[in-house]
Amino acid sequence: MCNDLKNAEKARKKEVIVSPASKLNQRVLRIFQQYAYIGEFERYDDGRQGKFKIALLGKINHCAGLMRLNYNESQFESLERRLLPAPGLGIIVLTTNQGIMTLKEAEEKHIGGMTLCYIF
Repeated sequence: MCNDLKNAEKARKKEVIVSPASKLNQRVLRIFQQYAYIGEFERYDDGRQGKFKIALLGKINHCAGLMRLNYNESQFESLERRLLPAPGLGIIVLTTNQGIMTLKEAEEKHIGGMTLCYIF
C-alpha cells in the first residue's frame, strides 16, 4: 500500500486504488488521513477482497512499509532519528497490544510495539 501511495504521488495522480481492502490498511489510512497526508478514501467491493479509492493531496514525499520489528519505549528516539528526516517531520505507525497508533501516542501511553510503516 505504501509503495502504491508513493508511486502515485510521484506520478502526480489525483487518486489511487489500493488493494486488498483489509482492516489493517483501513486503520493505517485513517492515521494518514488524520495527519492530512491523504484526503478522503472509500472502500468498494470488487467481488474479491475489495479495494480502497484514495484521494491524494500531494503531501507525501516518502512512504515505506517496514519489517515488523519489536521496539520498546527506550528505543523510540533512535528509531525516529533513523527513519525520519527531522524530528517532528512525519509519522511512524506501530501496532501495539492496544491497537494501531503512531509513535507519539505509544510514547505517551508508555507502551512498545512493532513497526508497520512511516510517512513524511
